[in-house]
Amino acid sequence: MKKKNVIFSAVLLALGALIALAPISFAKVCPVGEKVMKCFWTGRVELFLGIGIALISLLRFFVRSNDFAFAADAATAINAAGVILFPTAIIGLCGNHAMQCNAVTKPTLIVFGTLTLVAVALDFVLRILSKKSNKKS
Repeated sequence: MKKKNVIFSAVLLALGALIALAPISFAKVCPVGEKVMKCFWTGRVELFLGIGIALISLLRFFVRSNDFAFAADAATAINAAGVILFPTAIIGLCGNHAMQCNAVTKPTLIVFGTLTLVAVALDFVLRILSKKSNKKS
């Protein structure tokens, strides 16, 4: 397996794990009180999306097909877009902007989602360039 594949798989695995763990550990959403807040549901979705990104990146370690890598990049990009969109536009967070979910969780998830998109885009571009250079030789 090429070193580049291992590096991108490891980076995406780490980002997926961080996305999954953020809402339940270091960037917690609001606890369930008298009623369940929107941030609780956003946290659950983020856990699911992070696990999805991590599992896709684990598969990348074992499957060497370039076609699979392109598909994995697409699936990871969709999940990463969801990581950004769920707390900002789809479900949202609490209405109080001083709450931890707005002050810590939201920016954390936006940064992790953006880093994931950048890593996937870079991997995709490098694969395209590598594919073109292999055709020329």
